[in-house]
Amino acid sequence: MQNQTNRITEDSLVQISEAERTIKEARLWIVGGQIIDAGYYKFNDNVPFEEKVSEDGLNFANEMIRLFNLEKAFVMDICFTDEGWKIVEINCINSSGFYPNTNVKSIVKAIKIYFSN
Repeated sequence: MQNQTNRITEDSLVQISEAERTIKEARLWIVGGQIIDAGYYKFNDNVPFEEKVSEDGLNFANEMIRLFNLEKAFVMDICFTDEGWKIVEINCINSSGFYPNTNVKSIVKAIKIYFSN
């Protein structure tokens, strides 16, 4: 049996892409294929502040969830670029940080309800 490790080595496959200019970035908390909470964590340049993630951002995220519903609960970071919305990264829900505008109570409640059934 081969010794498995989660460490990157010189033989590890790594995916990279060219950097994009990001205009605004948001974190979405997804439980059971549904967006439970979404909030911006970064605005670049002179982008006006928005209280809630825009409808087009949420529509993009829902389409990505439909295509890549990777787990029962996870976090997806998305960003708006000159070429539209893109996925920044997808993370485990248990190792993702909260931002000041995160509704932690609604996330915990959704997780409790979803995994109690």
